[in-house]
Amino acid sequence: MYAMKDYIEKCLRRNITIKDNKKVLKSLPLRFAGNYFLYTVSMDGVEWMLMRPKTEMRLNVLRHDWQQVQKVSGFPCAFYFLSLGYYTRENMMNEGIPFIIENRQIFLPFLGMLFSEKENRKLKPVWRISFLTQKLLLCALYEKWQDMTVTKIAQKLDVTKMSVSRCFDEIEYLDIPVLDKTGKNRKIAVACTQKELWEKLYPVLRNPVITKYELAKDIALSNKAGISALCEYSMLSDNPYPTYGIMKKELKVTNIKAFRQVSVGEEIGCIVLELGYFIDYRNKGLQDPFSVWMSLSEKEKQDERIAKSVNEMLEEYVW
Repeated sequence: MYAMKDYIEKCLRRNITIKDNKKVLKSLPLRFAGNYFLYTVSMDGVEWMLMRPKTEMRLNVLRHDWQQVQKVSGFPCAFYFLSLGYYTRENMMNEGIPFIIENRQIFLPFLGMLFSEKENRKLKPVWRISFLTQKLLLCALYEKWQDMTVTKIAQKLDVTKMSVSRCFDEIEYLDIPVLDKTGKNRKIAVACTQKELWEKLYPVLRNPVITKYELAKDIALSNKAGISALCEYSMLSDNPYPTYGIMKKELKVTNIKAFRQVSVGEEIGCIVLELGYFIDYRNKGLQDPFSVWMSLSEKEKQDERIAKSVNEMLEEYVW
């Protein structure tokens, strides 16, 4: 442990602390205790995990275990090797998997630092995808974007080119395979099927619902979301009350917070979902299909009728 600490401090020129993390190790499958030493590293108020393999392992195993440790711990994670083969090292760098090779090399993209033999672009770490990036990716999926530059996307989404550039940085950091890079130029080009892209997107996407308002009367908004949108896409019957979607910037215009919300057991007039983004799918005033699914509650998702309607919606309107 002392050798690790000395080498990392020397390279990063920062004081760090390294401690065994048995709590996370106990939360992982038993094989992790046999295959790795697991540490927590603290540096300038930032914490991250360090995995030190006890034996040599193949890249596919390292990749899978790295993802699982990050998921369980909630922190970024890097490997610590005494030595590493050229093939594995190059592939880990290409895939953005952080690592340290004792007395040789440090690759920690999540710290915005890259110490290696070649100069690489520094990316700001992303621990939660932004709503704008999520909207961009879903639009790319639905419309099968090709050759979409920063300028074209900024015009299409009605945002600044700087905002789109930040989205590109997030996409690059998260290693989502829609970014086509030629030199310093970047553009969106969807090269796989919509189903294949959705499978890659789903693990990093988030529920678009920020706040849920249950109002005593129906205020008749124009855009439907959640379960009401799903009913419009399928044969499912809606609740006795509608569900609408609204953006944060529209809250003041509609004065939602001034309307009385219902108490427990009281009859609901309508539900208003404050959303991080809204894609008006096919200009029909309906929340887009994938965002509809992500906006549903866990209880709703477990309903067999709703699950069937979601499949019908995707088959009819997306696939």
